[in-house]
Amino acid sequence: METSFGALSVLVVEDESFTRMVVAKMLGTLGVKAVHQAADGESGLAAVAAHAPDLVLCDVEMQPMDGFGFVRALRGSSDSRHRALPVVFMSGRVDGDREAQARESGADAVLAKPVTPDGLRKALLIGSRAGQPA
Repeated sequence: METSFGALSVLVVEDESFTRMVVAKMLGTLGVKAVHQAADGESGLAAVAAHAPDLVLCDVEMQPMDGFGFVRALRGSSDSRHRALPVVFMSGRVDGDREAQARESGADAVLAKPVTPDGLRKALLIGSRAGQPA
């Protein structure tokens, strides 16, 4: 069962431009037509406001605002859409501690880096389910 991700809008928040480009290219290969990019948490928040994505893929370790700060800012937003926006962290370290930290901060899942098409597909399913009426 292949899901079409063509209708999804995805924001990639990643401070390493090469990684950001690779993830964006992979998203395109998986059929995502609307891919937005931001280089840190602050510009990520601006991109959420500008593009209203269905899903955010966010690096954890960034400066000056890291992934945890980004998610806390979204979850504390006065905009209910921002509070409910699915956020998947991308991290080189995926273990019980990191996953617990991610959930506590309000992220929906943690994707191991380097990101694979299969991992990305699972993240996209989180975004596509969130867009479905309950």
